[in-house]
Amino acid sequence: MNGNLTDSHLIELWRTGNEKAYRALFDRYFYKLYNYTSKLVPDKRISEEIVMDVMLAVWQKRDRLNTSLSLSAYLYRSVRNRLIDHLRKQNIPTVSLDQTTVEPPSSFITDSRLLHKELEHLYRSSLNRLPPQKKRIFTMSRDEGSSYKEIANRLQLSKNTVENHMVAALRLLKSHMQA
Repeated sequence: MNGNLTDSHLIELWRTGNEKAYRALFDRYFYKLYNYTSKLVPDKRISEEIVMDVMLAVWQKRDRLNTSLSLSAYLYRSVRNRLIDHLRKQNIPTVSLDQTTVEPPSSFITDSRLLHKELEHLYRSSLNRLPPQKKRIFTMSRDEGSSYKEIANRLQLSKNTVENHMVAALRLLKSHMQA
């Protein structure tokens, strides 16, 4: 899998059934997350278990991942939360998580925030160009986390109609964002 693909692109490929895309994401983040946890948890086995739990959760939530947000930030936040849970259970002296550095240097953060704002603007403007019904269904699925069945029930549509609207919305969003 091409290492130059963005996380968002890999997630979209993965959602279409390309498991190599997930493997590329896994390889991209597993050791970074593992090294981060290893600094805070002396037992390497537990560090690996925490990271594997997070990566499994990502696998299970692949259809609900918001590709407009930073996967890296999501993963680090998830690992941090699992670490906090683990450390609370252990009740052992540890390094304060507030004293640890998760984020890259500030220049990268600034660039990343600007890029994120630009992408967010592009995403929102592309979303606003969708026909009303497609936009509503897409928003209910991606922003509210509703399943296709729940959306179908709320809008009194068939599940297939909802799926067709989602496929069309994703296709339109992709073309709008590439233009």
